This record gives sequence, structure tokens and C-alpha cells, in this order.
Amino acid sequence: MAASDSLHDERERIANERERVANERDRVADERDTVADQRETASDARDLELDEKERRLANLEQALDERGRTLREAVPDVLRRQQEAIDRSRDVLERAEERLVRAEASLERSRAAIQRDDAEIQREVASSSEETTKRSGT
Repeated sequence: MAASDSLHDERERIANERERVANERDRVADERDTVADQRETASDARDLELDEKERRLANLEQALDERGRTLREAVPDVLRRQQEAIDRSRDVLERAEERLVRAEASLERSRAAIQRDDAEIQREVASSSEETTKRSGT
């Protein structure tokens, strides 16, 4: 009987340790997700600032071009201006692609958190079932 109790205590200790490790792993993963989300938020704010700055600069460039025409100053030729517009558009697309990559990473982190939550629920259900089985067997 004492060996059975000792075996039961050891199994319970192992289950508790396994649960503690799983909880710690989940806590660390949640903390990592929080840091990544904070980075993403900061990066999005920087991108919005850069988009706004680029818009202001484009408006300023347009105003300067109009003023130059008014003053009969030479304005950039059409091909150069078109290339500059293409280059600006590429920059906007690159930032949008970076935001997309960050959004996908955030989605994957969310999916992982859901899976961890599901695993935690399954562990709790299994633990509860095990306790119920032990009680009914006693």
C-alpha cells in the first residue's frame, strides 16, 4: 500500500512539474508576443510618420515646381519627375510590404497563443479526468 501511495505521489509530483514547466513556457511565449506587438506598434507609428512626411514633401515639391514655372525657372524634365514619382511609389510599396509581413507575424503569434491556450485547456481537462478517475476508484 505504501509503495502505491509513493508511486501516486511521484506521478502527481511529475504531473505538477510538467504543468509548472508548461505554464512557464506559456508565460515566456506570451511575454515574447507582447514585445513583438510593442515593436510592431512602434514601427507602424514610424511608417505613418514617414508617409505623412513624404506627402508633405510631395506637396512642397509640387508647390516649388509651380512657383518655378511662375518665375520661369527651369523645372525638372518630365522623365526625371516620372522616375522620382516611381521611386517614391516603390518606397511606399516597400513600407506596405513590411507592414504586411509584420501583420502576418502577428497573426501567427495569435494562432500560437490560441494553440497554447487550447493545450492548457486539454491539460486541465486531462488532469480533471485523472482526479475524477482516482476519486471514483477509491
